[in-house]
Amino acid sequence: MRIHLFDLTESARKADDDLSSMPQHARDELAREAQRRASALGLMRGPTPIPLLLSPCALPREELLALGRGARLITSALVKVARNLIEHRPEKARLLFQHLSPLETEALELRWREAEELLHARIDWFVEKDGLVQALEVNATIPAMQVYSDAAVRGWVQAVRPAREQAVEGNPGNAAWLLDALAAAASGRAQPVRVQLLHREGDPQETELTALAGMLRDRGIEARTCTPQSVVLDGDPHRVLYRHLFARNVEQQSKLGRAFLDPQTHGMWNRVDGWLETKGLFAELSVQGHAAFLESEEQAAVAELVPWTRLLDDIEDRVLGDGDDYVLKKSHDYGGKSVLIGRESGPAAFQKALASARADPPGSWVAQRLIDAPALDRYLCNEGGAKRLALHLDVSTYATLIQGLRDGGSVVRAAPGRVVNIVGGGGVAPLFSEEVLASVISP
Repeated sequence: MRIHLFDLTESARKADDDLSSMPQHARDELAREAQRRASALGLMRGPTPIPLLLSPCALPREELLALGRGARLITSALVKVARNLIEHRPEKARLLFQHLSPLETEALELRWREAEELLHARIDWFVEKDGLVQALEVNATIPAMQVYSDAAVRGWVQAVRPAREQAVEGNPGNAAWLLDALAAAASGRAQPVRVQLLHREGDPQETELTALAGMLRDRGIEARTCTPQSVVLDGDPHRVLYRHLFARNVEQQSKLGRAFLDPQTHGMWNRVDGWLETKGLFAELSVQGHAAFLESEEQAAVAELVPWTRLLDDIEDRVLGDGDDYVLKKSHDYGGKSVLIGRESGPAAFQKALASARADPPGSWVAQRLIDAPALDRYLCNEGGAKRLALHLDVSTYATLIQGLRDGGSVVRAAPGRVVNIVGGGGVAPLFSEEVLASVISP
């Protein structure tokens, strides 16, 4: 699969050229307005605005659809690889999943089959210079950014071409897709349902959850955000519990912990499933891509879209050479942490990091082929206006295994470094279907 992320589509190139031709003061004012609009719509992390890219991205609709299909196939294949490990290779499963918290370990022992009915996951892709798409990892516990991505699109249009805001309705939306998945999953509950969106106290992504609750209420569904202190756990068959709280942060024997282990009673479909986003499992997917228990479409998707990834314990140092073509990742870390890129660190530092990783318990690290995504000059909104920077872009695509739903949409992030993460200083780009952006910016 190849997409037009760096080889810009006609509308994306025109939009960026239009920004470049503006007087600086006008471009800066536009950036401040676009950031203000997007932040008001939910592009916030706690009290801090998430930077918006003023340079929009666009992909042909068929490429967006291909990303959605690929994300679903990789997700379903990953679930089957996990099932094979748990049922037929328990020793390898214990090695890969030994880092799990007590609550997650109990869920793995008792509830892993229920977790296969995955409400939503997110595949994070890197794209090489020629447009080749490769999956880096799977997020399955709290795959956020649905509201962020929609806010980036609508806020950008409200600032740049407010008279064309209606065109946004034709763009693939992510927040509405998530709520469609939740509604489909909850269709068997007693109606009408009452949704609780659970988060930790002071959660910096509470803005997203507040927006989702408002969207549910707009659909006529009772919804509220809540914390562990205010959640209601009475087993009412009308209740639905949307979990935006890491299971590792919940005490196993607490009332909430027991509710997490009884998802059917409490109407919880984004169930405890931390083992599914273990990078060691993703490495196993890379190894097992042609396994007979996968459907032919899944095999093809893994062969095309999953780069060479191996548990460090399964390879010798000589396989990695001087590290220039490889990345080391901690199997159970997240948020772009514990990632070492050989090309950036240099051979000596890579060998030192490799030796250190070897000293950790087995199952702790993976090696992955470097996906050499180039930097692209983009305008990024900041307090002063718009700044032109060389930024690395990645694409994330949502997937659900709830039956009967369309494939998920995507979001684009950008950051100065190769490890693209919002927490680490990245921003969100407005991502349009090509024909939608064309209609927005046309005279």
